[in-house]
Amino acid sequence: MRRRFVFITALFISLFVSTNALGQAFDPWVYENPEREIYAIEKSWSEKALKVGNDFPKAMIRNFAKAFCSQYQKYAPNVAVTLYLKNPAHHNDEKDNFYMEDNPRNGYIKCNMPGQFDYLTEMCYWKRANGHSLVGVLLQMGHEGEGVDDDSALLFYDYNPSTRTITPDMTVYQTVKDILAKHTGTPTFNLPKEGKDIRVHYIEFIQTDENDFKWEQNTLKWGNDTFTEIEGEVGYY
Repeated sequence: MRRRFVFITALFISLFVSTNALGQAFDPWVYENPEREIYAIEKSWSEKALKVGNDFPKAMIRNFAKAFCSQYQKYAPNVAVTLYLKNPAHHNDEKDNFYMEDNPRNGYIKCNMPGQFDYLTEMCYWKRANGHSLVGVLLQMGHEGEGVDDDSALLFYDYNPSTRTITPDMTVYQTVKDILAKHTGTPTFNLPKEGKDIRVHYIEFIQTDENDFKWEQNTLKWGNDTFTEIEGEVGYY
């Protein structure tokens, strides 16, 4: 009788732990100050290379996402991505409080947390001529769609398949930073779900008699192992 009691107790504890680890609704409000965490990650990411596992042999973007997101767990979307990769049942419903887009074929993954701040983690990768890959990571937060208050960090890693390591690519990172510095507007980004180019939306508070904001919709075009900016539409409102 005692042995049976111990077995049932152990089984209950196991189920309870499993439910809390994977089955419980994710609460993003536990993770405060996402803009502070974006800043903290961008300040320190360049100091650390990350090992990439092979849990998903046919979905490298998931391996990249696991390597990055498990390293930076104070930022809520990264925690959500980690939960999703452990249990894909966690996605796209209100109880989980986050929404996943996962397209391994195109090398793209995104976790979005809609609401007042609408913050996200978005990742993709590009093939390089030397057999490596360039991995892009976007951390972004907006305040109810007001672009002038958005916070974002666009980071780049070089993936070496021989060592299964992603190393901060400061050359590409600085190239993009220099492009952005030519603009006075605040940028927000969309990494490519298809194709190779990054969309950049700049918005600037101008407050004239006719308009309050100026926006630009440009493209960071990928080619020859770097990005160049292609100017697009400009508007006011």
